[in-house]
Amino acid sequence: MTDFNAKTRLFVDRPLAAHQRVTLSDAQRHYLVNVMRLGVGAPLSMFNGHDGEWAGHIAEIGKKRCSIDIESQLKPQMDCLDLWLLFAPVKKARLDFMAQKASELGVSCIWPVRTDYCQISRVKDERLAANAIEAAEQTERMDIATIREFTGLFSVLDQMEDDRLLIWCDEAIAGSPAHNIVAALHATPTHDKAAILIGPEGGFSPSERKQLGGRKNCLKISLGTRILRADTAAIAALSCYQSICGDWNG
Repeated sequence: MTDFNAKTRLFVDRPLAAHQRVTLSDAQRHYLVNVMRLGVGAPLSMFNGHDGEWAGHIAEIGKKRCSIDIESQLKPQMDCLDLWLLFAPVKKARLDFMAQKASELGVSCIWPVRTDYCQISRVKDERLAANAIEAAEQTERMDIATIREFTGLFSVLDQMEDDRLLIWCDEAIAGSPAHNIVAALHATPTHDKAAILIGPEGGFSPSERKQLGGRKNCLKISLGTRILRADTAAIAALSCYQSICGDWNG
């Protein structure tokens, strides 16, 4: 459908196929009807993270009901690189921002980790998921970043595969030419999967440093001479990775 033109893109958590009618949730109905001001017949594209992207139109609007008729596939499924973001959670507003921007930058997994100096005791997974979905809808990515439960750092490291490159952003070596992220990533051998680790505002504890320092396939890097906030550090590290090792580099 080369002439299909829809300004609205929607994630639905159900299978998608041609000539199928999909009933939306109350929240999605409110968004389409009251926020976007769309009516019956309005075109939109839909995706579910598995079946590619599909063209459809609003078939029915009721007081508590909104249905979409699926027409044909616009694009086959295409997933982002196997890139994780591991981070010690920050305050609510910055946590939302981090989830949104990490999703926009193409991470496949968002995993909040509990570190010794972390000041946050609880993370709302559903809020992270909502931010990841919204970012995917806006950026035209066809998959949704997986949200993992808030987990202790040592447990996360135990669960991580040995062949996954762990990029440890260490504020203690800020400005070190020997650990410059750009030079380090250019020198990194080709790999299929990676994880970027961002610590809390207080940095990593001695025991955490010992564990990370002894891990194989761990790349310790510096993000420059300034100490960055966690959300800024995440965006900087992800941008460098995508431009050198990721999909920005073809």
